Amino acid sequence: MNIALAIMHLYPQAAQIRDFMVQDNGPEPVLRQGAEEKGRVRYEIKPPEEGEKPVEGIHYRYGIDYNLLTVGEDYDIVERGPYIAVWNLDKPKPTETELQAAWKAYQEAEANKPPELTEVETLQLALADTYEQLLAAQGDATSAQVALADLYELTLRLQADVVSLKGGVN
Repeated sequence: MNIALAIMHLYPQAAQIRDFMVQDNGPEPVLRQGAEEKGRVRYEIKPPEEGEKPVEGIHYRYGIDYNLLTVGEDYDIVERGPYIAVWNLDKPKPTETELQAAWKAYQEAEANKPPELTEVETLQLALADTYEQLLAAQGDATSAQVALADLYELTLRLQADVVSLKGGVN
């Protein structure tokens, strides 16, 4: 499931990064009970000034040195997968069930969407349309030429009839 696309399907006006962030940290170590003390290391941040007592978070911090621990004994590598890391929308954060339903609805909507034409296909359709219009216009022009030829013949016959009438009256 693509969580970001499911959220965009639920909330089309939402902007990724500003309104929400989906994160996948990949495989992460998860400590087993009691392993924290075994791998605990004190990291110095900055030395305290003279007469000042060291304060945790300002002068030092504690961390875990995984080189001191054993995989499978002290900690496990767990794949957490993608999750919603930041949620800034006024609406409630969707549950896993809501995300699954939105993902299925998104996939159905995409499957029923008509295919988008490439630029070449669009040009081909436009060219075929123009060609059909040209053939229709050409057919109309040919019809007009035939009609003009018929009209010319009728005009010539009429002139001949008028001339013969004038000749017969004299």
